[in-house]
Amino acid sequence: MNYRKFRKNVKAISPVISVLLMIAVAVVASLVVYAWVMGYIGFQTSKTGEAVQIQSVAFSGTPGTSGKLLTVYLQNVGSTSLTLNQAQCLYVNGVLDAGTTAPTSLAAGGTATITPSTTNQQTYNSGTMITIKVTTTGGTYSQITQQVP
Repeated sequence: MNYRKFRKNVKAISPVISVLLMIAVAVVASLVVYAWVMGYIGFQTSKTGEAVQIQSVAFSGTPGTSGKLLTVYLQNVGSTSLTLNQAQCLYVNGVLDAGTTAPTSLAAGGTATITPSTTNQQTYNSGTMITIKVTTTGGTYSQITQQVP
């Protein structure tokens, strides 16, 4: 009997208050999700100003002989200037070709020629496939695979 008497004295939250609490929780949760999504989108779109593209690759040397030297022609196709680190901008077949001759800065729309330094220049045999990758200090890159003529 005491149990029944105790249950009669317990009062619940009114339906109006409970609905208002549910709406408040939903609004707060949606604001948190909105803030997180906008922060993520803003971070990703801030990277779009930098874009680099390898326009062409040239191999100098006598046709039909081995020992061709590499020259890479690069263009900044982004809307902002970009920075190249001469010691870390050119990769050939996944291997860093340190000491390249490249400009340290490239304005929007500008072009550049990148060649390995004379002390580190490798030769490539005719008919082999090589992968060339050029990176910027901001992390953007361009990569192509081409056969040595």
